[in-house]
Amino acid sequence: MTRWVVSQVGAREHFAVARGLAERGELANLFTDAWVPPDSLWSRIPGTGKLADRYHPDLETATIIASTGRSVRWEMIARLRRSQGWPKTIARNTWYQDNVLKQLVRMDDKVDAFFSYSYSALGLLPLCRDRGWMSVVGQIDPGPVEERIVAEEHDRYPQIASSWNHAPKRYWDAWQQEMELADRIVVNSAWSRRCLVEEGIDERKISIIPLVYQPSNVHAHPVNQRTINSKMSNDTFNVLFLGQVNLRKGIARLIHAMRQLKSHPEIRLTIAGPSEVSSQLWDDLQNVQYLGPVRRSHVAKLYRAADVFILPTLSDGYALTQLEALAEGVPVIASKRCGDCVVEGENGWRLPDLEPNTIAEAIVHAKEHRLDFEPPSAFGIESYAKRLAELATSFQ
Repeated sequence: MTRWVVSQVGAREHFAVARGLAERGELANLFTDAWVPPDSLWSRIPGTGKLADRYHPDLETATIIASTGRSVRWEMIARLRRSQGWPKTIARNTWYQDNVLKQLVRMDDKVDAFFSYSYSALGLLPLCRDRGWMSVVGQIDPGPVEERIVAEEHDRYPQIASSWNHAPKRYWDAWQQEMELADRIVVNSAWSRRCLVEEGIDERKISIIPLVYQPSNVHAHPVNQRTINSKMSNDTFNVLFLGQVNLRKGIARLIHAMRQLKSHPEIRLTIAGPSEVSSQLWDDLQNVQYLGPVRRSHVAKLYRAADVFILPTLSDGYALTQLEALAEGVPVIASKRCGDCVVEGENGWRLPDLEPNTIAEAIVHAKEHRLDFEPPSAFGIESYAKRLAELATSFQ
């Protein structure tokens, strides 16, 4: 049996990698920046609401090594110093790796393999090599290729003010070193693999393991009742866009599509998530409402109120939101530049291209061809851990 150490900043994928390995009895330790059980004092302190997502009951008995207090202190100091953007991201990743490295050096548990997400692994990989651990880096996005795609989108829409900036050269230099040092690289989609190979990453090191998702609570009636009811009437057709509101996610093209759909007053778009662009992009549209950032605990309500979820992303490593939507019984209109979980005509539709008129036509088609499907309760959490175990076996 392989013994794994998992390291991750944040609650990415709801700690799915660690959960899958723990279920197999292969998780030695999970290192993370913050861990806040429901009865923790941190969960009761005003202003720390975001920490509520830094926990999962599936890992209640696992060995968690977190630096919650130091992490909160670091964030407070960064805020006082008005650190933001790429300098803050790089500084946080560096601080986190230095902190974990000090603890890894002292660890004497039997370990065979190490998993870390990209951009926060470089400082830890040399130790893995010294100790003979197989190192796996989970690449969270399509890398520099994606950045170039986003830059081109900003050139296409120069009139849209955005807070997006190129990553500095040292960010990508560190990433290249991560890719070179890692024994194996895991991506979640064929799209990501294609982008990494285009960037010169050794394709023999790359394995595709689709993203995993398993809701914390299994609903007694998981099918989206809103979708069923709307089939029986001509009420509003609710389109949901949830996630980062930026040009990479296709928001400019989607808003352009909604302008084309003003002749369909029954079609309404709800946008939820932190935004990099000004709301002036859609303020004049009666068929668009923006909710702003939403707590993860409130996300399920948004899905259940939707008739269709739309993901016109220009590039994504996978896009967990489409799995969340499907788990709630909501069909998905998705780009081809992300993970493959939409089956045409069964649980949604794939956009042949990302032009606004194509997006508008897809939304109308979704309204006129409602889909019913049995939502799965989980997406591959067991198979993901099994695939990681197979990587470890192949390394040995």
